Amino acid sequence: MKLLLVNSNSTTTVTDRMVAIARTVAAPNTTIAGVTAPGAPVIRSHLDFAEAAVSTVQTLLRQGQGQDGAIIGCFGDPGLRAARHELTIPVVGLAEAAMLMAHTLGGRYSIVTFGSHNAVTIADLARLYGLHTRLASVRIADISYQAVLANPEGAMAACVAAGRQAIAQDGADVVILGGGPVAGVAPAIAQQLGVPVLDSIACATKLVESLVACDYCTSRHGLYQPLD
Repeated sequence: MKLLLVNSNSTTTVTDRMVAIARTVAAPNTTIAGVTAPGAPVIRSHLDFAEAAVSTVQTLLRQGQGQDGAIIGCFGDPGLRAARHELTIPVVGLAEAAMLMAHTLGGRYSIVTFGSHNAVTIADLARLYGLHTRLASVRIADISYQAVLANPEGAMAACVAAGRQAIAQDGADVVILGGGPVAGVAPAIAQQLGVPVLDSIACATKLVESLVACDYCTSRHGLYQPLD
């Protein structure tokens, strides 16, 4: 099985980190190629997100030949619907995959991520997916995106603090880590929090593997029907 992971921002170190984590959970016969889409190094504004969506889909169209499935490696899932409409292979996003998996592990889930602007946009994304009724909260870790890359220990401490708030104050019994920069730290954080902590890259990898293995493809009726 061949999978393509596209990082929607232009930070190659994040691409490498996400691919490394995806490979640790993938089946032995699965190969994962990582590609970095051109654009902003950090997706912050609505304009950044819109540009990243176009860049991500264009990258998928260029690089997707011969692949069995694809992962959009950005927690905002930029361009996910357009990619599903344009590509014939299964395409999953980090946020949707993690939210779906969280529903199987507890009653209410919280998302821990970075950047105050994400508090509203990620909650809106959950509503778009119809997965908002069990969303306890979106907690913003007290550390900048740039500092996450430079200070992994500080990032972990900030995620643990935000996760504890989500559990104690918001009633979450499952926590999702949102974003490629924290790929791989979920198991260590879970040990400290005592609840399932989901790595969105791992969730997306196993979901798209399952879709490919079951020979499921995107429906061409309704939402993703061909244009007249």
